[in-house]
Amino acid sequence: MAERPIRTFTLFKSQTIKAGTSGVSDPIDLRDFPDDTKFSVYYNIEKSGTSGTCGSTSITYQTGNYYADTYITPTGGTCGTIGDSGGSDLVSINPPLAPFMKVSVAVGTSGTAIATVLLHAK
Repeated sequence: MAERPIRTFTLFKSQTIKAGTSGVSDPIDLRDFPDDTKFSVYYNIEKSGTSGTCGSTSITYQTGNYYADTYITPTGGTCGTIGDSGGSDLVSINPPLAPFMKVSVAVGTSGTAIATVLLHAK
């Protein structure tokens, strides 16, 4: 049996997210993936320009029943929490059965962040 290729989706590419705000990806249609798909999220959070900190940043995924739905963060939906100095990681996620998913980057009140977030699926 042939291996499925890894598909990569750029959700945020060097996107500036100001202190006290969030960036939210477009909805991802999970119906396009086989039931046994494995997912991972890569993130890189850096401070912006002359900002002394990138703020405490949290990366979560949310699921929704409809494309234009109110999305909720399921139990275990936090991909990472990054301190004021920034950081990067690659984490496996296991979203519950739902037709749609978004990824959110929430920045604390102490600084502005530059976020790059990728979703890998196989």
